[in-house]
Amino acid sequence: MPAQITPNQLVQLIIPGITAVFSLGFACAWIYDRRLRYLRFLAASFAAFAFGSAVQICHLPDEWRWNALISATFYVSSIQLLAEGVLRRAGLHFRLATHASIFALVMGGMFYFSFVAPNLLVRVYILNLNAGLLMMITALRFRKRCNGRIVNHVLLWVLLIFGASFFIRTPLTTIRPLPHSTAPFGQTIFWVLLQLSLALMGAVLGLVLLAAAMSDVIDRLTLERDLDPLTETLNRRAFERVARRRIADRQNYPLALIAFDIDKFKSINDRYGHAAGDTVLRRFAAILRAAVREKDVVARIGGEEFVLLLPGADEQSAFQIADRLRTVLESSRFNEIDATICVTMSAGVAPYRPGEAVAALLARADHLLYAAKRAGRNRVITESLGQTRDTPERDIA
Repeated sequence: MPAQITPNQLVQLIIPGITAVFSLGFACAWIYDRRLRYLRFLAASFAAFAFGSAVQICHLPDEWRWNALISATFYVSSIQLLAEGVLRRAGLHFRLATHASIFALVMGGMFYFSFVAPNLLVRVYILNLNAGLLMMITALRFRKRCNGRIVNHVLLWVLLIFGASFFIRTPLTTIRPLPHSTAPFGQTIFWVLLQLSLALMGAVLGLVLLAAAMSDVIDRLTLERDLDPLTETLNRRAFERVARRRIADRQNYPLALIAFDIDKFKSINDRYGHAAGDTVLRRFAAILRAAVREKDVVARIGGEEFVLLLPGADEQSAFQIADRLRTVLESSRFNEIDATICVTMSAGVAPYRPGEAVAALLARADHLLYAAKRAGRNRVITESLGQTRDTPERDIA
């Protein structure tokens, strides 16, 4: 490189430095919480872009064909890793065959238009259209998993703008012919604006992704605090907090709360041991989790007592859900318990009354639950419909 650095070259040198810092940030976040595996893809993406940019700026190698091919390898890898990282954060992914096909197609075009039929304009179009299309497709797939979170919506718009920028910049190549050699190409208006826009958009995208990653770390810490470790359902404190939010949103009306209690649970522990009791609790929690919708709230609020808040469900619907769950548990068998014995539960269903506090709603559901216990167990009782459902009780003591 020349000893005297021009402003244009200074901008070019800043870009790999910025991306390397973001790569380090994602790597550190992943080291802090290795369960957030998508951070590895983001760290690798920014690192790949930093290497590609450095290769191009430093003219390594100076022969333009090899420089174009090597830098393109890093650039294409970077955009694919970025897309995969964003999607994996949302629980999605591209198939490995899809990535391999895209990489082979793009790099095949880069090789052909570098060594067989040299054409810089076509290479620019190949790289930019590939990056723009992949970002737009990623944004569209990610849109379905935003889940109402502000950071996700911000990330979605940044991805859309970032993807669109590749299409907006590309027509600048028609202003004047582009030189094949690396040094003159670095002085063109297309290259200067490309670097400036990448520096700006890359920094914004990196900051938003880091904010999303920090949000995910905080969410995991909050989740660990709020989850019951045995059943992986919410604990009582977390349930009351989330229930207040559901109740505050009138779009969730009507609401109903179901309180469940496993019948004669103490006798299970006494006869078969606490390990068997823990198995029963985990199985029933799994039955509840499998039955809930996204807005439903399931929690363990006592030793063997669970609750299920159902937004958009009236008393009759909640009764039917509770009775179905009762039947599922009754038909379940446990290796730790005698196969001839049925584990059952009782339930009380309380519809929400406008203006009612969560504690009062819990108290009413709990009262109905113990009415079901007194009525003979293995049944569901509602508040106003006067309905119960039961089967002959089998004593497990």
